[in-house]
Amino acid sequence: MSGTISTEFLRTIRSILFLSMAIGLVCGAYSQEKDSYILGEERKLEIIVYVLGEVVRPGEYRVNDNTNIAELLAKAGGPTEFANLNFVKITRVESSLLQFRGSSPSPEAFRKKIIQVNVGKYFDKVDAGPLPVLEPGDIVYIPKNKWHAWRSAASVMRDLAVVASAYFLYLRSTK
Repeated sequence: MSGTISTEFLRTIRSILFLSMAIGLVCGAYSQEKDSYILGEERKLEIIVYVLGEVVRPGEYRVNDNTNIAELLAKAGGPTEFANLNFVKITRVESSLLQFRGSSPSPEAFRKKIIQVNVGKYFDKVDAGPLPVLEPGDIVYIPKNKWHAWRSAASVMRDLAVVASAYFLYLRSTK
C-alpha cells in the first residue's frame, strides 16, 4: 500500500454509511411502531383498539393481531338494537415511516384516515367479501340508526301527552 485511498474504497465506505443511515431510520420508525403491538399471554401479538357508539360494552379492547370488526363487535357484547351497521367507521392514524428516532413528531407526520364499512352487508350476504383487519390504535364507531330518532321523538311525545293530560285533569277538577 502506498498511502493513497482508491475511489472504489471511498464508494464502498459511502455505501456502508448510506446503508447504516437507512437502517437507523427504519429501526427508529420501527421502535416507535413496536409500542403499538403487545406480546399476549399465549405468545401472540396483540393490539389495542377502541370501539365507541352503539355496542353493549364500548371501550378499549386488547385483541389479537389480524382481528376484524365482526370479532371486535362480538368481544364488545354485540351491537345494540339501535346500531346502524351499514355505516360503521374506522378512524386510523397513519404515521410516516421516515421519522428520526428521538425527534418529536410533527403534525405532518401523522395522517388520519376514515374507512367506512358496511358490516350489515357482510352479515346479510354471502359474497360480501372480507371485512378490513384492524390495526393498532384503530377507533371503530358504530352510529345510531334512524329508529333511535323515531323512538326518542315518540318518547318525548308520550311525555308531553302525559303532562298535557295531567294539566287538563287539573283544570277540569278546579271548575
